[in-house]
Amino acid sequence: MITSLLMAGAMLLNPVSPVPIVAGHTTAQTGAAPSAYQGKFYTKKIETKRLCIGQREGRFQYWGTGSNGLYQGTYQVTKELAIGAAWMMRKELRSMWGHTVGTEISRLLRETPAHKWDRFYQDMMFFTIASWNGEGSGLKHWRGGRYVC
Repeated sequence: MITSLLMAGAMLLNPVSPVPIVAGHTTAQTGAAPSAYQGKFYTKKIETKRLCIGQREGRFQYWGTGSNGLYQGTYQVTKELAIGAAWMMRKELRSMWGHTVGTEISRLLRETPAHKWDRFYQDMMFFTIASWNGEGSGLKHWRGGRYVC
């Protein structure tokens, strides 16, 4: 109960990011930078692709949306893909934050448009999708575009 109240207070203090900010990570929501996420699905090989895809898709404007509003965040994901990714991230979020808080963060991510997620969670989403079934297995979600990554 106390944890939920503290988390709710943290969310109110940061209207750009409705989920807690991980200490030590940047809160800048614009500009290319090394991944704020370095967890279970992170690999250096995929980091190079992430930098290319982030530039191609959303020009590293984590707060951005596509011209028609269908695609969100720097990785330009659909609402459905973001919701699915939040479910996929739940187990790792629980190991990072504890069962109760991790579950709550996953729920909040599912209820929040991806372009409002903090950089850390958007980067986590990218790597989780990209390597869910093995390194690079989910990169098909970002094939095509102005230039090949």
